[in-house]
Amino acid sequence: MAEYSPSLMKFIVFLLALSLIDGFMLLYLLDLGVYEFNPIMAFCLSFGPLFFMASKFLLTCFGATCLLVASNSPVFGGRIHPGDIFPAMLFLYLMAIAWSSYLYATI
Repeated sequence: MAEYSPSLMKFIVFLLALSLIDGFMLLYLLDLGVYEFNPIMAFCLSFGPLFFMASKFLLTCFGATCLLVASNSPVFGGRIHPGDIFPAMLFLYLMAIAWSSYLYATI
């Protein structure tokens, strides 16, 4: 049975929370005239906000689960450890939230 570090689990919980925050911010900005740039998420949005949020959350859960399962296995000849990707994902979500905040402040 594989063991996962508590810090990795904290990264996952934080990642899922940031995903939800990003989704809610986008829904709010859509009412102000912003559009979704990601074609997959734009497609999900066409089915309504509840479907969009559920899809966003489940896709993030799926990606995090794949990384978690692979976190004990080095890839690319051991140069990259999948568990090291979580901080990069958190950074990207934080940048998306910062961008949404900027858009909110300038609209």
